[in-house]
This record gives sequence, structure tokens and C-alpha cells, in this order.
Amino acid sequence: MQQHSTNMTGRDTSAEAFAALGNETRRRLSERLYDSLRHAHQHGVRDMSRRELRDYHNEHTGEWLELCSVASTVNALLAAGRFELGTARRCSVSPRQRDVVPVKCKAQQQSIA
Repeated sequence: MQQHSTNMTGRDTSAEAFAALGNETRRRLSERLYDSLRHAHQHGVRDMSRRELRDYHNEHTGEWLELCSVASTVNALLAAGRFELGTARRCSVSPRQRDVVPVKCKAQQQSIA
């Protein structure tokens, strides 16, 4: 019997995990992570890696999220234009001190009254 080998990436598994969630669950998770990153910005944090965002969210809300759920949600927020990419840097919490491309909330234009 021949085995098929498929090369799965982190992006593939994140997409699968995200797709497995219902629409309402995804929407609420997106809002919670957006609010956490916005809160971090208000307290002087410029940008965050996905791992940093997961840890910050857990520290401030008590809600533990799997990294794949955070990554897939961040990717969806990037695609929706609510997050934007920051400048590559070392991740502050990665055990391997990897270079990451962090995310930040996209600046919103204030309406003129």
C-alpha cells in the first residue's frame, strides 16, 4: 500500500482549526483578540507576535487559547484589514528567540465633525 505524504504547514493547520469553529465563535474570538491588542496599545505596547498576544490575552482575561487558534484569528484579522504587519524583530517569549513579524491594530481614521 502506498502512503501519500502531504506537507502541512502551520498556516494549513491554523486554517483548519479556524474553519472548524462556527461563525459566531470566530466573530467573538476575533473581537476578544482585537480588544486585547488594542488594550496593549493603550498601555504602550507597539506590536505583538501571535505568541505574545496569546500570553497577554491570557494574563489580562484569564482565557487560555491554543496558539493555532490565535494564529488563525490573527490571519483573518489581517485579511479583514483590522490588523497590519509590524517590523520584523525577535519574539520576546519564543523559547528559540525566533524572528517574527508582529501585528498591530490598523490605525483608524477619525471622522471630522
